[in-house]
Amino acid sequence: MISPLFALIPNHPGIYISIIEDENFDCAKELQEYTDSINATLHVNKFNFEQKSYTKHATQYDFLFICTDVDKRNDILEIANKTYRVLKNAGHIFILSKKEFTCRLSEVFEESNFVAINTISLNDEYDVISAKKMHGWKRV
Repeated sequence: MISPLFALIPNHPGIYISIIEDENFDCAKELQEYTDSINATLHVNKFNFEQKSYTKHATQYDFLFICTDVDKRNDILEIANKTYRVLKNAGHIFILSKKEFTCRLSEVFEESNFVAINTISLNDEYDVISAKKMHGWKRV
């Protein structure tokens, strides 16, 4: 489902990529195959959104994919803040979003200091929100 986004990831070994996925999607397998092909490191995060932090072993990521129904949650801003902290400066985030929630999610991630927010139409039901963490913006 997310393979069209792989063209946006540079083919450089040593890139750190993470994916947050739930039972509604099966994106980790296709991302694992792609990361293997470019010698990138993939971390599949298994956690609950209520965790204090999403950081594991002080790793920061170049790319983060959120393939879960985050739009159903009441704590979206908190989730955005936590994901902001695990990205490297100039890191990219890709959020799978049902089309009816894309505008709302984009606004929340903008409020959490993500910039260069764009929408990519994935299919009739889903968009992907693309955003970037930039150095020098306020701390979240």
